[in-house]
Amino acid sequence: MAIRRNRSWATAAGCAVLALFSASCAAGDPTARATQEVHVSLVDKDTVTTFLNRLATPDGQVVATRAAVDGARQSVALAEERDAPLHLVEGPLPDAPLPGERARVGGFAVVAVPAGRDLHDWLGSRRYHAEPIAEREVAVSSAPRGQRAGAPPQKRATLDGEAPDIAIDAGFLEARLGELSGATPVTVGGRTVVIRERGSDSGRSLARAWLRQQYEALGFTVREHTYRSGWSEGVNVIAERPGADPSRVLILSAHYDSVSNAGADDDGSGIVSSLAIARALKDAPLRVGLRFVAFDQEEAGLLGSKAYAQRLERDGQLAQVVGVLDLEMTGYDSNGDGRYHAIHCNENTSADLAASVESAAESAALGLVRAEACTNRSDHAAFWRYGVPSVAVAQDFFGDDGNPCYHERCDRVDRLNWDYMRRLTQAVGVAAAGIVLE
Repeated sequence: MAIRRNRSWATAAGCAVLALFSASCAAGDPTARATQEVHVSLVDKDTVTTFLNRLATPDGQVVATRAAVDGARQSVALAEERDAPLHLVEGPLPDAPLPGERARVGGFAVVAVPAGRDLHDWLGSRRYHAEPIAEREVAVSSAPRGQRAGAPPQKRATLDGEAPDIAIDAGFLEARLGELSGATPVTVGGRTVVIRERGSDSGRSLARAWLRQQYEALGFTVREHTYRSGWSEGVNVIAERPGADPSRVLILSAHYDSVSNAGADDDGSGIVSSLAIARALKDAPLRVGLRFVAFDQEEAGLLGSKAYAQRLERDGQLAQVVGVLDLEMTGYDSNGDGRYHAIHCNENTSADLAASVESAAESAALGLVRAEACTNRSDHAAFWRYGVPSVAVAQDFFGDDGNPCYHERCDRVDRLNWDYMRRLTQAVGVAAAGIVLE
């Protein structure tokens, strides 16, 4: 999972040049940010609500703050480095220090990455998740969504009674994913194209046009959310059907970008699973609105989901969201054991949402076995900072059956298990139906 470099790399690069002519970059450039101290601490859940960064652990949170945190379980103070921005790196971490490592707190490493260097090249692996220490602090409420003043009452996010009848067709999954990952030519906007990758601007544009075409054919209202993040611009695709109660909506999400490869599993599978659930529920009577969001630039640091969650918060719309079911890689099960993740990290009431997926899988007798994991490395985590129940549903990525083609050129459809993908998609669809249907 590729992570963007902190915007301060540009300032650092400029300082390197400026230093040839000035004894002090800060003195020579009045706009240069003074070096500041950053405190990285392991704290109890939701005890720190003003922070630069906040990442989940199973029983706490790792926060980066400007001021020291009283009562922290573990804490370290570090000076920012102009020529090597600090990043929080999520494990599993090796016993030996990572390149540029400055400290370890709560299972995370704090790593200084030289300006201009690709983070994963610097770390020597694309399997690490990292995010740069933010430049500005944000303040959020400590109350979980649904307990905040003015928030609408929520339906309990677990499946009660008999599982709804949701039909997911493995043939549909295979056909659509073949189109999205370049295995099959597809007609988009009246011309035949091959979507070979979804990392470039042109590849992502083709994917968006394909997504709009697919969702509009199912009768969903489709719009785009364009955002800027630093030097980067991206576009999220939103497809929606309103429910009888306009004050509540369930979000199903996945990311449509890839690391400039076919991205069949990561995360074409999640996108197509979402599309199959939309197809299964397109005519169902909805009590709660159903919104499908295809996030851009997840591979660049969860940029699309962070921008979208921030926009909902700014517009006062996050109180409407009863939960987020994020589908992150749903098609790989090489050993046939049916293991999967519903990742909640005990953040706010996300465990209840994870339980709805597990209950759906059991009620529908799908032969799936939930395996515990905790991570911040997908789009679900963007909603945790705002107290929204959110889970990442994924194949057994963190167990002993991770896809060896993760972020590689070989991430193509010929490695996927269509029956497993059908069953995992159905579990999420049944969970969603149990929340949104009349």
